[in-house]
Amino acid sequence: MAFLFRFIKQFFIKSFKFFNFIRLLILNAVFFIIVLVIFVSFNTQEEKVQVADNSYLRLNLNGDIVEQKQAINISQEISKQLTGLEQEVPQEYETQELIKTINYAQQDSKITGLILELTGLQSASLDQLADVGNAINQFKSSGKPVFAYADNYTQTQYYLAAYADHVTLPPNGFVLLQGYAVNRLYFKELLNKLLITPHIFKVGTYKSFVEPFTETKMSQYSKEANKHWLDQLWQGYIKHVLVQRKANKNLTAQSVNPDLILLKKQLQAVSGDTSQYALSVGLVDELAFYDKFMINLTAHSNENVSPSNTIDFHAYSTTLPPLYQTTGSNNQIAVIHGSGEISAGYSDGIAIADKNFNALLKQAAKDNRIKAVVIRLDTPGGSAFASENIRQQVLALKASGKKVVVSMGSVTASGGYWIASAADKIIAAPTTLTGSIGIFGMFATIDRTLEKIGIHQDGVATNPLSNFGVTQPLSPELSELFQIGIENGYAQFLKVVSEGRNMSESEVDKVAQGRVWTGVDALQNGLVDELGNLQSAIKAAAQLASIDDFDIVLIEPNVSSKQIFLNKIFSQSLSLLPSGIIKQPTLLSILSELEHQASLVTRLNDPQNRFVYCTQCQIR
Repeated sequence: MAFLFRFIKQFFIKSFKFFNFIRLLILNAVFFIIVLVIFVSFNTQEEKVQVADNSYLRLNLNGDIVEQKQAINISQEISKQLTGLEQEVPQEYETQELIKTINYAQQDSKITGLILELTGLQSASLDQLADVGNAINQFKSSGKPVFAYADNYTQTQYYLAAYADHVTLPPNGFVLLQGYAVNRLYFKELLNKLLITPHIFKVGTYKSFVEPFTETKMSQYSKEANKHWLDQLWQGYIKHVLVQRKANKNLTAQSVNPDLILLKKQLQAVSGDTSQYALSVGLVDELAFYDKFMINLTAHSNENVSPSNTIDFHAYSTTLPPLYQTTGSNNQIAVIHGSGEISAGYSDGIAIADKNFNALLKQAAKDNRIKAVVIRLDTPGGSAFASENIRQQVLALKASGKKVVVSMGSVTASGGYWIASAADKIIAAPTTLTGSIGIFGMFATIDRTLEKIGIHQDGVATNPLSNFGVTQPLSPELSELFQIGIENGYAQFLKVVSEGRNMSESEVDKVAQGRVWTGVDALQNGLVDELGNLQSAIKAAAQLASIDDFDIVLIEPNVSSKQIFLNKIFSQSLSLLPSGIIKQPTLLSILSELEHQASLVTRLNDPQNRFVYCTQCQIR
């Protein structure tokens, strides 16, 4: 038997070394190609971008609109591309950079119009779309026209397109407005078949993270709460489209939100032609392929602003100054971004890790020029332990004399709200998902699984706690101890919010219980102070600090100049690789979603296994 195990061990070791050799060989080959591209790029003389008179700015978005760009892990990204485990690397467009560029274009006499090319736009939150859209409306107020085009319009793309004066769709395209939904996978029966026992501890009627492991369908409480905020957001979407496209007389609420009977009837009337349907109900203004669309711009423009040239977003942005310019003022407002799940320890930038994030807060506290700090949060929560550690640092920041304003992005719920509650002021977008004041803990044991396959465990211990582990059943006494800890965590959460928001704990409990609220509801419930965006938060911070003239400084993790250089080169060079090798099959996309939901239990980390996390705080 020992020989057999040694043989199996050696087989896997040698197999791993072989595959690792192949992997390194391929990575080195790709690295050589990238180095070659870099060498060629350095020997290519770049011409300075010149903006011609009477130009249209092309907002050609191919990727995701984000709060803050993430640093690229070069070797990890190359591996993903070669193994096909990731789609073509999407570009990232920071919301504030987009707004700045549109604002400059509005004032630029050489820019006479704006083209929204939206085919490649993959994702953006409602608050980001609204902020960019407001900048587009400001652009239009100067008399400059805006045109939108996409091969097909997704719900996200169409939200932005609605701001345009004229929306064009090709004759073979469609507009897909599906509404919003919250759907989850439920693993109870799978766990039963595998004889895995989930142990659940929670407080909060609406705290539904654990439901997929204990139920086969969504509870009525969860359906009630989710339906409430989903309806709010969808009605807001419908109203937005109707307001922005009021010039089209064919457009009605049923154009955006038809029932299936009406949709079938209207499609039959145009022989199933989806583009004609979109035109007939007022969703678009014109059917034309891209080349014809570009030719038609002159016909749709005023005579004095007809385009003769176009300049794309990236080229135009290189002619503009940085987003935040400093003058050396002794009055500064710091902006700190926090996006992703909240975790304990350190992270590579895709999460809010308490050690990393607190270092940024400490940096602000030590700078005497900084009079106020705006913390921009976009997080569904995570570790209760890490959330409290960050909250303590926010309190220390206030104790150092700084004013603190939290600006909520698309979601600042559960652990995110735990942190936000300590601020002097909280500002949320109307569409922000927040609240979710509840707590849970869970783990699984596989003792029954092991017994089924003939593996048994036995031994002696000095203490009942010594027999706690994933391979052993959980005793009722230990189960009660865990529940006591979770109930203590909920009581602490209520106290934290009570102190931060000047509410009684009973008042907090009424709007807590794990329930999710929109920014509009949160304002009515006293969980936030006003509705607005990042710029609103900066203005509020200035008012709290009693300063009129100030610099805005961005505090972000230290990245070496070498890493910045490599990230820039990599993001440019990778796009030159054949796109055929970096497309994600549909099956892998489905499996990725399955893995994402199933891996939450292992992805979150907390030393006490207590989590303040909102799983349903995303819309599809």
